[in-house]
Amino acid sequence: MRFSGGMNVRSLRTGLVAFLMVGAFSAKADLPSLDDRKWVGCFLALENKHYQFSVNTQGKGKIEVLGAKGTPVSSKLWVSVEFIVQEILPDGKAVTKAIKPESLESAQTATLKPQNIVIRGKVTGDAAFEAYMTEDRGAISVGGKLVDAGGLTKNPLRFGVRVNFPNAYANEKEKAADPKVDAKKAAKDFEQKIGKDRLQLKWTDGKPLKQDLTASIDATSKEVNGPGIAALSLEYSSYQGNKFILLASDNSSMTLSNASAKPMNTGFVVYWAADPAKDPEGKARLTIDVK
Repeated sequence: MRFSGGMNVRSLRTGLVAFLMVGAFSAKADLPSLDDRKWVGCFLALENKHYQFSVNTQGKGKIEVLGAKGTPVSSKLWVSVEFIVQEILPDGKAVTKAIKPESLESAQTATLKPQNIVIRGKVTGDAAFEAYMTEDRGAISVGGKLVDAGGLTKNPLRFGVRVNFPNAYANEKEKAADPKVDAKKAAKDFEQKIGKDRLQLKWTDGKPLKQDLTASIDATSKEVNGPGIAALSLEYSSYQGNKFILLASDNSSMTLSNASAKPMNTGFVVYWAADPAKDPEGKARLTIDVK
């Protein structure tokens, strides 16, 4: 069928499909991306002599420790930093709700100098949150709060930050499996590498704790977390002399977790959350630094 002006049904349909496709892509609301070639796909980034930190357009953060040459020590040793919303079930277990990337938005533009950044978004169940992020004298300061429970009104909710430390020595297994490598020498070298590794914790009651990184342990246990962790210092030789320092401000704390009772140098997770009753305005912060 042909309309006046020469437009037929086929071209009308084609135009309609094109319009719908454009509309679908424009409706996608990922965070804006930096124009800098090094940081394409990132909403924000910062870098100093010890590490580089970035947050991609889907709100996921990444820390890469830099070695003596100013480049990442390894492509496998980056640490993830993610905002999370958890539903607390009656038995005390926490279920993490997935963030909807298309819901993310920020009034700020993409930047290499993150100051007082606010990211808003929703999770499955439509609970809404605000996440805060700023550079603080070379460190990363993050926090946030829930602003609406959405359809998740059955159980308590909490906003938090998840920091995932990977296996610090994943490459060692590959070396040990190499038939050209002397197994005894490799084992001796590995013992020397981990000899100076340290994980030091300070509980919220002020008690210090030195945690063995090589012993198989349940990181979720009371023996590790106590009443909550206020400060964490982590050193691995694989990070070439750099040390991670995590600090929880007043009215907040950290807890540790791992998938099973394994040595913590094979990987573990830090969960940070504020006490909603003591911090209703979301002023508490987790500070992450590498020195």
